Amino acid sequence: MAGMWELPEHTGMNGGAVPLFTLRHSITVTDYTVHVWRDAALSREGKWISAQRLPQVALTGLARKILRKAEVFHSIARC
Repeated sequence: MAGMWELPEHTGMNGGAVPLFTLRHSITVTDYTVHVWRDAALSREGKWISAQRLPQVALTGLARKILRKAEVFHSIARC
């Protein structure tokens, strides 16, 4: 979404490893199943920010949902 921050996306398979967690997300009439992985070898592309700056950035609903479930940022308000 334009002007909003999102987490990096990985579309390939993760070598049979088990995801950190899986969640469901809906946008209008489309339902998604999202697998979240902990991957230390993420791309350096994009702009990374610290967890302390999260309250100051516009996050997508999916990014907020993932960060809450991963317990990275506890006080993101539910929208």
